[in-house]
Amino acid sequence: MELPHKDGHMAPAELIATLLLDEAGRPRQLLGISRDITERKAAEQAIRQMAFHDPLTTLPNQRLLEDRLHQVIARAQRDHSRMSLLFIDLDKFKQVNDMRGHATGDWLLQRVAERMQNCLRESDTAARIGGDEFVVLLPDAETAQSALAVAEKIRATLEEPFVTPDGAALHISSSIGIAIYPDHADTPRDLLRFGDEAMYRAKKGGRNAVEVFAAAAPAQNSRPVIRVMWQPAYACGEPSIDEEHKELFRRANTLLDLAVKHEADPPAVNQAFDELLAHVTAHFAHEEAVLRDHDYEALSRHADQHRVLLEHAQDLRRQAAEGMLPVGELIDFIASKVVVGHMLKEDSRFHGLFTHAPRPNRSRNRTV
Repeated sequence: MELPHKDGHMAPAELIATLLLDEAGRPRQLLGISRDITERKAAEQAIRQMAFHDPLTTLPNQRLLEDRLHQVIARAQRDHSRMSLLFIDLDKFKQVNDMRGHATGDWLLQRVAERMQNCLRESDTAARIGGDEFVVLLPDAETAQSALAVAEKIRATLEEPFVTPDGAALHISSSIGIAIYPDHADTPRDLLRFGDEAMYRAKKGGRNAVEVFAAAAPAQNSRPVIRVMWQPAYACGEPSIDEEHKELFRRANTLLDLAVKHEADPPAVNQAFDELLAHVTAHFAHEEAVLRDHDYEALSRHADQHRVLLEHAQDLRRQAAEGMLPVGELIDFIASKVVVGHMLKEDSRFHGLFTHAPRPNRSRNRTV
């Protein structure tokens, strides 16, 4: 309970009451003593903080994380919904810690925690589980795309320089793995383990990347692991490019549906792959032409990224032709590399050409 303190503010108090009886055993008087227990309450809060929060970053620790993970999974089970988990490991943190000392390393971890929390909703949980490893729970991220969008936001903010109070710029990045309940696992332990495995793949693949856990291919006639869904936020404002992007999503989903039944119908998979490659190749060429007409300054870099994506896709196509299609890698390529890495990140850089600037006069390049 709270009672008024002598200086006027309300303070937590403990009330002790004593009932006095007369000689006949009848109640005669009630004595009460109140005691200010502000310090005791503060000490109890400090103990709870130490028990469930990381003392350096004040983020939830592993104990509190596991408790919340159980709660989130229980809610998802009850509501027949999904949730996502991000397993995050910092890249190049050890070098900073070794070269600049633990004080700078501690400062950096605190700033990392702040940036991470700024990327999350109030319902999400970011926890530090030890060293430079963090876990984020996304109870409302029911699709791989939703989780990838948050993960990419965190990855992008952590690769930005951290400027210390003395003006030094620290450069790190992060490797992030994604696991989804119940698509990949239905227990807290397995969800954490699979998130860790996906993170390790991101780190092994070159770091500063996001990877979705690649589960084994589902049984025949089951639904694909994920589907990529077009959203209005992907629109750049140039109608022909937007329509080609929508068609890319449709063809990608057709391929994903067939890929999980690869052994049952390899020719259908190969045909869908060929159609997707043909569409993507034509789309990239058209997009580059449109950007060239709009004098896009980063066109050369953008075209290089198109070339890298096509080479990766062609390599996957060769594996499909040989009957060794890695379904998990295909899913990750379409969702992580094409949708999140390219469309959400790289393509978004030229959206301003079409949403703010007038269309160019295409006749200027024609010979009169």
